Formats: sequence, C-alpha cells, structure tokens
Amino acid sequence: MSLLSANNLGKAFRSYPSEWFRIARWFGIPLQPSKEHWVLRHVNFDIQPGQAVGIVGQNGAGKSTLLKMIAGTLKPTEGQIMVNGRIAAILELGMGFNPELTGRQNVIHSAGLMGFSAEQTQQAIPEIEAFAEIGSYFDEPLRTYSSGMQMRVAFAVSTAIPPDLLIIDEALSVGDSYFQQKSMKRIFELKESGVSIFFVSHDVNSVKMLCDTAILIDEGVVVDIGEPKEIINFYQNMILKKTHQGDLEFKQHKIKEKEKKK
Repeated sequence: MSLLSANNLGKAFRSYPSEWFRIARWFGIPLQPSKEHWVLRHVNFDIQPGQAVGIVGQNGAGKSTLLKMIAGTLKPTEGQIMVNGRIAAILELGMGFNPELTGRQNVIHSAGLMGFSAEQTQQAIPEIEAFAEIGSYFDEPLRTYSSGMQMRVAFAVSTAIPPDLLIIDEALSVGDSYFQQKSMKRIFELKESGVSIFFVSHDVNSVKMLCDTAILIDEGVVVDIGEPKEIINFYQNMILKKTHQGDLEFKQHKIKEKEKKK
C-alpha cells in the first residue's frame, strides 16, 4: 500500500467579480470566475513507505503549491490525495508560530496541532531544545528570533517524533552551514529508520544524495519522474535551452530597437 497517492491533482487560483460570487460557490451555486489561473494540472504519483522523493523545477513551477496541498494547508481544485500515515511538514519559517509566545510555548502549541499528546510533548521538549541549540532564547518571545533560529526550532519540533512522511520545502536554506549539515544528517537518519521524505530543493546535489526518485515539474505539469541523476541532468539541460532561447530573444529585441532608432 502506498503511503501517499496523488491522483489527477490540480490547483487553480480564481478571481470573481465580487466576494458574494465566491461565497455563493461555497454553497454549490455554479457561478463562473472572472479569471482562472491553473498553477498545477493533472499531477499523478505515489510515495511508498521509506521512499525519498525529490521535487525539482524552476521558481513558479508549482512545487510549493503541490507540497502545501499534500500537507493539507491548501485545498486541491481537482483530483484527490490519499494519505496512509502521519505527515510532518516544514513549508514556511515559523510553521504558524505565534511571535508573542516563547520558543518553548510555540513548541508545545505546535506539537499539539501535530497530534502529540501532552506526555509525548513533555518528553520530547528536552531533545527539541538541545537539537535547536538556541540557548536561553528558547524561553524568549519568537519576535526576538532571527529567521535561522525560527527554522532551528521548526525543524527540531517537526522531527522530534518521527512522522511517516516528512515534507521539507527549502526551509533549510535559511540556516547556517553548521545547522544545515546537522539537519541533513537527521534527515538521512530518519530515512534509514523508514520515514518517507518529500523534499524540494534547488540544491541538486542534495536531491541526488538523499532521494530515490525525482519529479520534474515545469509550468504546473509533471514533465518526468525517474532516477534522480537522470531527471536532474534533463532539468539542467532544459534550463540551458531556456536560457539560450531567452538570450537569443533579448538580442533580437535589441537589434530591432536599434533599427527603429536609425
């Protein structure tokens, strides 16, 4: 049985003439939007227990939108996601942390939202505090934290009790190199223990090292799924072609401008 299945998944962002039209849609009244922009369309894949899957693609390709739908923070417009296990996600810095609460208080709150019991949370807090390595700031308000410190706490609480599927979206790029290496070490340990990983990163070397499978997304469509090295080579060649085409179009535009001035 797959840990996670995405079937014909799609996400569109819609604009309406007024908010009343949007509210009417909630009650099933079939009103058409004034604008409709599909960010993702016809996405299909499976994640098996213990599998590490990497998502690659340019900015704006739809990677983060896909992860938010899988994590449950964004509702698909079409298709469905089937999950057989507990998911922990690091999608954005803070994970919904309250800036007025301390790091410790935010950990207790977030752990509760993730389904930890009060007893599990209290047992995990010493390990979370030690892993985050932010010293006395753990008992200071989150508004006094740097982005890197927030990421340390977010990562520590998300991985304190191993989930069935860990989703990571570029969050580690914010931290210092020491904590990035420490976090990657924990991710590899989680993978070895049987945790599935869903990983988005522009660091293609990390994708090659960590992942068993890679998915290439471009302009909201899954272009290919396969062995990470092959997918990344294809992705890099695709970027080179786009860059070359862009340079060529820019040069042609400049030539036309010069001709108009003559």
